[in-house]
Amino acid sequence: MRGLLRRAVGIIAATAAVLSIGAIPARADTGGATVTALGEPLHNLAVYGAVFGSGPDGHDYGYLVTRGNPGALNVVDTATGRLTASFELPGAAGSWGGAVVDDGTAYIAADAKLFRYRPGADHVEDLGVPLPGETTAWRAATDGRRVFVGTYPGGKLYSYDHVTGRLRDYGQVAAGEQYVRSVAVARGKVYAGLGTTAKLVQVDIETGARQEIPLPEQYRSETFVYDLNVARGHLVARLANSNRMLVYDLGTGRWVADLGTGKGVDASPADSAGNVYYVASDGRLTSYNLRTGAVRATGLAGMGTARGFGWTHLGTSEFPGRTLVTADISAHLTYYNPATGASKVVSTEVQGRPAQLQTLHTGPDGTIYASAYPSGGLTGYDPATGTFQENPVIGQVEGFGTWRGKIYAGVYPGAHLYELDPSSPVVKGSNPREFTALTSEHQDRPFAITGAGDRLAVGTIPEYGQLGGALALVDPATGTKNVYRNVVPDQSVSALAYTGGLIYGGTSVWGGLGSTPTQTEAKLFVFDPATGTKVWEGVPLPGEKAITNLVVGPDGHLWGGTSGTLFEFDPASHAVLRTIEIVPFDWNVDHVWRSVHLAFAPDGSLCGNFRATIACVDTTTGSVQTLVTDADDVWTMGSDGTIYFGRGSELYRLDRS
Repeated sequence: MRGLLRRAVGIIAATAAVLSIGAIPARADTGGATVTALGEPLHNLAVYGAVFGSGPDGHDYGYLVTRGNPGALNVVDTATGRLTASFELPGAAGSWGGAVVDDGTAYIAADAKLFRYRPGADHVEDLGVPLPGETTAWRAATDGRRVFVGTYPGGKLYSYDHVTGRLRDYGQVAAGEQYVRSVAVARGKVYAGLGTTAKLVQVDIETGARQEIPLPEQYRSETFVYDLNVARGHLVARLANSNRMLVYDLGTGRWVADLGTGKGVDASPADSAGNVYYVASDGRLTSYNLRTGAVRATGLAGMGTARGFGWTHLGTSEFPGRTLVTADISAHLTYYNPATGASKVVSTEVQGRPAQLQTLHTGPDGTIYASAYPSGGLTGYDPATGTFQENPVIGQVEGFGTWRGKIYAGVYPGAHLYELDPSSPVVKGSNPREFTALTSEHQDRPFAITGAGDRLAVGTIPEYGQLGGALALVDPATGTKNVYRNVVPDQSVSALAYTGGLIYGGTSVWGGLGSTPTQTEAKLFVFDPATGTKVWEGVPLPGEKAITNLVVGPDGHLWGGTSGTLFEFDPASHAVLRTIEIVPFDWNVDHVWRSVHLAFAPDGSLCGNFRATIACVDTTTGSVQTLVTDADDVWTMGSDGTIYFGRGSELYRLDRS
């Protein structure tokens, strides 16, 4: 089906003082590097958003967006399951949703952009970025003519008029809330599901007036109204983190049902009998009757998340009248006919896309391991043969570490921790194996991992809307763990190193997405794992807001990095001996959790990436050799000193001369 893929062408505070002994100005040398593209290590077939509707030709279509670099819109004839067209979405990696207006035109909200596709066209129209500054568009809904989209990080709502092309910015829906995570439209109102404090807000389409609809009291501590669908005067909402599904009657203004937990990420339009369908947490397709309140399992089991629902016509004896159709994350279509109870699953021939690199790590055997955003996976690159081995066995890896011959991976969401034995074959479910998670401690992203004596040390970022990361000490063999949250109050643990029986940690003032920092400077702390206590804390670089990597040098000194600056720290005196600016950095950003990777090269120089800049530093003279200035923040050093980095979905090798 590769011939179907076409590019879119539409027009349209320290608690202890830190002694700073001296600063060295950087001298830059930009020569001496050869960069070689090695290929795309990871591919994924991941549909995060799908929408269904009828075209002007009478055919029913599904619009499935596959995530990649870039993402692609795939048009599927739902009567046959046949893929009819596929178009790249330039400047967008994927989508969580779209909407089909009355004349059959499909709108896709993808990252910051909005796209339009008219059934039968040979291109998709790029409508650009409706709200500059908003980086992510979440769900979309329509009143038949206008399309309404919720955004991040401004927590805004906008509409696009299909007929006139008029764009309207409704502004931030609720003060302090950065996410409009879900939207639904009914009776002249838009209903917006917010986060990271879960709220449901009604917005008048014409006047823009807001009115909050309070959640049931027991659910007001939830973080998101994650999904929201409208069906015959009712709203079906799924909350996060509990995944509880609730039904709200727009006519009476009351919450009328608690359906238990569901998988999401959609509930269906109602059938003629008033049944709404959703996937319960046990994987069963389940119906809720809006008239009687009856809940019934349909008999269709083993389902994952539903990425959009629609109704279609198959016209067979098994599937008479209207048949329910939904897409899953792997681009399969699942059909269920309410009249006969018949069901089937159809492969659509939708293809995977190259995946954006998220993390790189050099294993003890010299293999370069890679994971992708957001689909994860684990690919090994063999430098000797130049070959890749893709393994879709793990989620999005935020941080890697090597300890005692094993590789450890911290996976988002929920801070799940895995162990990989590189000497054994990769087998899903057993190698890598999950040995614990920090979900119950409200941690989400394990970026920092290092060995610390007889245990593994892990540093984390908390879940959405929260401050206070954690330092976890874990025994991978048993999963036993000690978790120390708020080692530095209201800061995340973004960097770790171990020397002399002590753990050294660097922090970021930022917590989970949607939280607001209370602190202004990153800290360096010293933690004694034998006693479980913090023994020292200070500010090594005044004004810097995140320390994102720490390494121990040959002389036992600690080297740390922020987004643009290196510092050398003496563990004995707790003194900052030197600072070296690699590149200037403006800390007026949304968040920084990871920005630097560091490693000592065989020649003794300290190399790393500082966001987009890759540089090596002569630690004797302080001179800086700048090698690359347009890399992504994805970097590792091979066992022979070769540098590997990512740019989009591509892996590159950098050889210094």
